Amino acid sequence: MGRIEFFFSLLIVVCVYSTIKGGAPERRAVIIFIVGIALSMIAATLSNLRFTQLEIGILTSDMAMLAAFVGLALHAERYWTLWLCSMQVIQVLSHIPLMIIPELLPQAYYVIAAFWAYPMLIVLAIGTYRHQQRLRQFGADRSWSDFSSLPK
Repeated sequence: MGRIEFFFSLLIVVCVYSTIKGGAPERRAVIIFIVGIALSMIAATLSNLRFTQLEIGILTSDMAMLAAFVGLALHAERYWTLWLCSMQVIQVLSHIPLMIIPELLPQAYYVIAAFWAYPMLIVLAIGTYRHQQRLRQFGADRSWSDFSSLPK
């Protein structure tokens, strides 16, 4: 199994698990992941020059995902949303090396830009698991903070 097949297998497993077993914040994170990854795939340079120059479309998609994850973290009653925000900040910042070092190898840029999606998916899976633990232990698990303007 190649890295692309592995990534999409992990994405499908985590998204299905989080959709079925997660609360509202977990399901919103699934939507952010799916939309963000779809936008990145659409926005990527469609040529053999891929990752040889700054991928503006992918950077834009990463920034949109960051904004969505920040919005989620501000309203959700979950710590893992802060972890996703932190990793997504690193994901956005991973585009900077190519701005500084234009001769950066395309493979290095690709690895730097793509790496953080894996731990982010694992964090979502762990967050979903912890949600299930709290449901079993307490019978309920509040999704949104008291300061949230989102529907409860």
